[in-house]
Amino acid sequence: MQLYFVLKSPARAENVGAAARAMKTMGFGRMRLVNSRVHEQDKAHWVAHGAQDVLEQAEYFDALAPALADMDMVIATTARNRGRYRYYLTPKQAIAQVNNKSVQKVALLFGCEESGLSNEDLALADIISYLPLKVSYPSLNLGQAIMLYAYEFSQGLSEDKEEKEEKSDVQSQNTQLKVLQQKTEKLFDKIGVSQQEKLAEWAGDRLPMLAQRDLNLLHLLYKDLERALSAGD
Repeated sequence: MQLYFVLKSPARAENVGAAARAMKTMGFGRMRLVNSRVHEQDKAHWVAHGAQDVLEQAEYFDALAPALADMDMVIATTARNRGRYRYYLTPKQAIAQVNNKSVQKVALLFGCEESGLSNEDLALADIISYLPLKVSYPSLNLGQAIMLYAYEFSQGLSEDKEEKEEKSDVQSQNTQLKVLQQKTEKLFDKIGVSQQEKLAEWAGDRLPMLAQRDLNLLHLLYKDLERALSAGD
């Protein structure tokens, strides 16, 4: 399994340098930046202190959607609740979702220091995660947040997960969640359920949290539903 740290519009080069150092310390090296090139500044390389290669190999994207397009699962991080109802997972709970699915590429998404991620950004994620802090006002900077997530994921990911997936044919399974999400939207459109209705929102929130076995069964169920609906047309 490949874990990517995706940074949306980071403002301070020092924070990105600290993020690179935290990632490498915990055994990770894949970084993507969106709408910001502060990783190229000298300040980022000074703070990285031994992790300059993470910055040099970082991928740049103009927009967020292309940066996430090849991911099998996207976990967005946020420090506060948003308007519409979502399920918020701790890092450990998010890791459990990764461990019980056949996924090859997973993104941890972080917003800019001042404003975090917008609702439009969060809509591109499969899971939303937060850090359960002891204080009422969260004061972690970007580098600190990435350090905590990098530590949790370095400790929590299944040790044999990468080896198992390299030996198995996961190419078709990797796209299963995205396919099921698309089929759900098409099914709801066909039966007249608006994407803004509670049922659609609930399905969108819960679908990424199903275990791999449940995703497989749901895939079979959708095939039967599609046949039944086509026969009734």
